[in-house]
Amino acid sequence: MIIFDDNDSLRDSVAMLLKESGDFTLVGSYADCLDVMNNIRNTKPDVVIMDIDMPGMNGIEAVKVIRNNFPTVQVLMFTVFDDDEKVFAAIKAGAGGYILKNAEPQNLLHAISEVY
Repeated sequence: MIIFDDNDSLRDSVAMLLKESGDFTLVGSYADCLDVMNNIRNTKPDVVIMDIDMPGMNGIEAVKVIRNNFPTVQVLMFTVFDDDEKVFAAIKAGAGGYILKNAEPQNLLHAISEVY
């Protein structure tokens, strides 16, 4: 599993949650999607946790790249946006689901399991 999120402390918190759960292995953590192709190629994740709003390439565009080049990799959008338009665009781009960043940690783990 890899995480793309420009918020360092949030990315670190999710990494710690995944490690403590014992159910998932984190193989990469990135602050942007500018090198998404190489990041995925080098880490070979089953699941990507993807922020929607990031500098450079946004998460929706990154999902399109992932789906076109790595069709078996599942993507869970991880966002502060409770915005139907952005969520719909992410799902339309190929995301397998989404969860809000303010969700309880166990809900995040459940959402990851659902797309896995």
